[in-house]
Amino acid sequence: MTEQLSLPDDVEWGEWGPPKRVRIDLAPVAVFARAVKDDSVEYRSERAAAAARFSAVPVPPTFTFAVADSCSFADLQPEAPPGDRPPAFSFADAPKGLYLHGGQEFVYHRWPVVGDVLESRLRTSAPLVRSARRGPMHVTYMQTQWREVATGDVVVDELITSLFFPEQ
Repeated sequence: MTEQLSLPDDVEWGEWGPPKRVRIDLAPVAVFARAVKDDSVEYRSERAAAAARFSAVPVPPTFTFAVADSCSFADLQPEAPPGDRPPAFSFADAPKGLYLHGGQEFVYHRWPVVGDVLESRLRTSAPLVRSARRGPMHVTYMQTQWREVATGDVVVDELITSLFFPEQ
């Protein structure tokens, strides 16, 4: 298991965004497993998970990429100070050009399971300008860190790489 995310040395990070809490429930885990065509019974059965020596039903790989939409409940969210909302992003305001998904990486410090209450925070890097065949390429990293609410321990680190080629 990889210990840390692989990042270039020259990345400059912005501040961590506001927290978002989730409680991992069985139904979204089972639906996600079906959506990614994983028919492992451990994602649908407490008995099968226990037989596989999990403490509870585990989540499929990459589930944390979608958990904020399927397991986030209003009652779990911490009180946000007034004005502590990040500005909404609009592609209408974005520069014109080609946006590409440059990859994603997950580092598991322990495997998330049903019943976990996790808190995520997101931070974004300043774009790094690199040379590419079609001209300048802006590389931006988005890191989401998932921590166990009860202990503060990091459970999963996610890294998304975004590529942008400005219109020439």
